[in-house]
Amino acid sequence: MATVNFFGKFKSVASPPKKTPFIERREREFLYLEEVDALTAATEQTRNPIRNQALALLMFGQGLQPVELCWLLWRDLNFAENIIRVARNRTQPNRYQVQAVVNLQPLCPVEVNILQQLQARRTTEWLFVSERQKRLSARLLHHQIQQAGEIAQLPFPVHPYMLRRTGLYYRAALLLASTRISLRQCCLLWNWYRANVAFSVKEKQEYLAISSMQKSAFLIALERMKAFTGIKLYENVIDYLLGAFLLFPRLEAVPHDYWLAPVQWY
Repeated sequence: MATVNFFGKFKSVASPPKKTPFIERREREFLYLEEVDALTAATEQTRNPIRNQALALLMFGQGLQPVELCWLLWRDLNFAENIIRVARNRTQPNRYQVQAVVNLQPLCPVEVNILQQLQARRTTEWLFVSERQKRLSARLLHHQIQQAGEIAQLPFPVHPYMLRRTGLYYRAALLLASTRISLRQCCLLWNWYRANVAFSVKEKQEYLAISSMQKSAFLIALERMKAFTGIKLYENVIDYLLGAFLLFPRLEAVPHDYWLAPVQWY
């Protein structure tokens, strides 16, 4: 790569390194629950353990995107009712624009405890701040989560979206677990109700064999995940519903008593 300087002479400049594809950096884009446990425990060894543990817990437990997490204010918390107000925005800075989905989401006891510890150290209106007492940036958030993953000795680089994705997979699994529905059946139901795919004779027979309870549970779960995430397109919501089978290939193995299990969810 060559550029021209102020004197009209060509100067050779090294090209920027190519971005490594995700598939070459890590084998998957989610964490297993034991890895969530290890990463959360690792935050205790970072420079700001209480803040960083709260970051990890909310990313997983509330399914927050970095932009949603970093723009939280203390007034978004209600410790009297143990709920958090989340503006499901993908862009900032207008947090509560008319078209935004604003959820009141219950906090589990572990989240309440760590946030109360963080409140005792409150210095600004922002829920999460840097060491300079400025609003935490998405870039610093990525660094803190990656650092915790390294301390936990996870086998690949970790980023915040992996915690969010795992938390949403877990929520979807909890919604579907009692129905004994399979991944194949979920795909058939999606193709029947949303994708308008033409079925073969065999596929139609498989669809007709799905119970009405399973059909109802699938549609309810799809709507619950859409409302919770604030995602507008069902085509994007279905990824999280099907992701439940990546986290738990056998849904009957979903732990309902997990220490970060959501409250008032199913």
